[in-house]
This record gives sequence, structure tokens and C-alpha cells, in this order.
Amino acid sequence: MTRHSLEDWCRKMSARMWGRQRFITQGCTDRQRLSASAVPGAKVVLYRAPPGYGKSVQVALAANIRDPEHESAVYINRRSYPDARDVTDSLFAALVLYQIQGPESRGTLKSDTDTIEALRDALFNAKKTIRICLDGPGEGADNGDLIEDLICETPGNVKFFIAPGSTGALPRLSLMTGVVTYGADELAFTEEELEELGEVTGIDGLEAGNMIQATGGWPALVRLMCQTPNPDLPPASWPETRSYFRDNLLSVLPDNARRFVCNAAMLEEISAECYDYVYKTQQADQEISFLDEKFALLAPTASSGKRLTMHPVLREYLRSVFSATQRERRSYVLKRVAFWHWRRGEYLHSINVALEASDHRWARVVSDSIILDVALRQGEIEVLRTWFEKVPARTIKKIASLSIGYAWTLYFSQQARQAEEMLARSPPP
Repeated sequence: MTRHSLEDWCRKMSARMWGRQRFITQGCTDRQRLSASAVPGAKVVLYRAPPGYGKSVQVALAANIRDPEHESAVYINRRSYPDARDVTDSLFAALVLYQIQGPESRGTLKSDTDTIEALRDALFNAKKTIRICLDGPGEGADNGDLIEDLICETPGNVKFFIAPGSTGALPRLSLMTGVVTYGADELAFTEEELEELGEVTGIDGLEAGNMIQATGGWPALVRLMCQTPNPDLPPASWPETRSYFRDNLLSVLPDNARRFVCNAAMLEEISAECYDYVYKTQQADQEISFLDEKFALLAPTASSGKRLTMHPVLREYLRSVFSATQRERRSYVLKRVAFWHWRRGEYLHSINVALEASDHRWARVVSDSIILDVALRQGEIEVLRTWFEKVPARTIKKIASLSIGYAWTLYFSQQARQAEEMLARSPPP
């Protein structure tokens, strides 16, 4: 590529990328707690979260400059390249240099090595604060090594805002000092932020709370809730949600990973051991690692770091996909899940899954001690009452231990009269 053609390429790419930046940020609010000014001492701000959490928006917003005299910004979006695989380190360096210096960079756009060194010199000698905002960089061979070198070698006034192409890309950044990482919990909307958006979205404070309860603050789902004509229905049932998950998640997953997430959604809590038992496989560890590295769809549960969960709306959607595509296996899978938890004394999960499978055989082995464990140690009295209401009355009447357990539950629920009636109708033990 000649010097003239290189300059022309940089000009075209920059125009594309800044056009994308303006489009991405149109109508978006710059949340103060996530803005560049919120972390003035950070060298790198890193965004790692599942799709739809606004990582690209945050990188694009970081490129907005309020004080051109003392700040400048570089914005590079990988999706604007004709073919990102053809962008060598020298082309990447030329593009960054062009956005910093403009046409004045003409004299430094020479050989590959000279261009990279010219960029290093320009960043090292910069007097302004320079924000280098990168959306979608990948692994080491995909400019990743050069990006990490620039982070380590440039002074503190050169700052980086990065949303990697996959959640596991650029892993060494997480080990460096001066790196602030925002994950799904930080990128999710808060109720206060939705209240501030009220004038734009038409929501009030009460509805903002409902939106958080329905969507968990997942930005993509919040946006869809503002658009759907049926916001009172479960989010997983909205046509907009189903289309979003289908086009932006399932369609980009390899076949094995797609099958895994749909299967895993049927588990109460996700672990390789449980998955391999229920589905009689030996590859769950590999699929979990892949999903964590590429998409961050699974998160540790509060009770155990070894067990994982997924967002409730995503889980409900994937369960509906499973039911539609594997309807004949649904009851069988749920019964295996229930048995898995029962063997481990995890009665809360076991009975819940068994009821979903309309399998009341668990009732014959429920003892007083199990009822007391769930009600007192786990504090799930209301859940127990709901369970018993779903069990056919004739089943309860036939099994003395079940009648006693239901009576205990009614006593705990301050329904003594109903409990005594239950005991009066129960068969002798």
C-alpha cells in the first residue's frame, strides 16, 4: 500500500467509524457512574459482559470530547473494517495515528515498522489527554499484542476504553494494575437511572421499578420493554425478545453451544457434574468454558461458585426453545434433574422440578424431617404451601407422612384450623 493509498484508507475508515459512533450514541444517556470522568485514575476501562449490555455504547460515549483543547479521542470499531483479518498491526497503528494527527500524519505513514514507531512516539510525547476507544479488538494476532504493548508503554495521559470482541479476549489486561473492569452487574440499569430516563421513555418511578423487576436491568431488555406493545406480559414471551435472542445469540453460537445452553436452561442450577448426569454426556466442562470465554452467559450462584446460573429471562426463553424442539424429552429430563438434587439432599430444588414435571412420586418419600428442613432451615414456608396446593388432594389423603407435612406447613403459615382439618382427614400412620 502506497503512502497516498494508506492515507486514503485511513480517511475512509475513520469516516465510517465516527459515523458509527454518532449513530450508536444517538439518544443514549451518558451514565455518570460509567463515564470516563468516573475513573480519572484508570489507565484502562474494560467492558466484559454478555451481548446487549451496552458495551459498544459505553466505548462510543467515551469517545465524546468536551474539551478539544486538552483532550482528543481515537475511535476504532472493528465492525467497520471490510475484513478485520486483513488489518495488520501497521494498518491499525496508521489508523490510530491518523485520528490523532489528521492529515499531518502524512509524513509519518511510511513503512510498517516506521508507522508503529511513529505512533509510539506520538503517544509518548502527547501533551493532551488521549482516549483510545476500541470496540471489538480480539486476540493477540488481531492487534491484541500491539494494544497491550501500547497500554504498558504509554504515559498516564493516554487512556484506553475497550470492549473486547469476546469476553475472554485480551485476558492479560485483567491482571494489570490501573485496569477497571465493568461487568454485567455494573452495566445493568439501576432504578434511579431508569427514573432519569423517564422523560425519554415515558416511564415513571413506579414503572421503572417494574422494569427492573422484569428485566434485571439488562439494557437490551429495558429497551425492548419500552418498545413492546405488551409490557405486562413476561419478557421472555415478547416477540421482540424472542427475535433478539434468536438473532443475536442463538444464531451466532456453534451447534454444540446452542444445544448446551438450551439443555442447561432446564437445570435448577448449572454445573458440569449435573449436566453430564442429566444428559449422559462428558463434555459439559468444555461447553461451560467456551460460553464463559466468548459470551459470559453464565454467572456463579450466590451459594456456590461451582454452580452457575443464567439471566432469568434468557433462561425462560431457552426453556421455551427446549420445549418446542424437544417436547417429548421434557418430562424425562426434569425427572432426572429432580433425582439429581434429591440424592444430594437438595429437596427444595428436587421437589420444585418434580412438580414442574407433574411427577408426584416424590410425595411418597417426603418425611417430616424433610418438611422441617425446607421450612425451618431454608425458610421456604410459602414455597412449601404452594407445592402442597399443586399436589392432587387424593394423593395427600392417601399418604400419612404427606398429610402431616402439609399440616406442619399450614401451622407455619398460621392456618391452624386448616391444619387440624387436614390431620383429621389423614389416614393413620
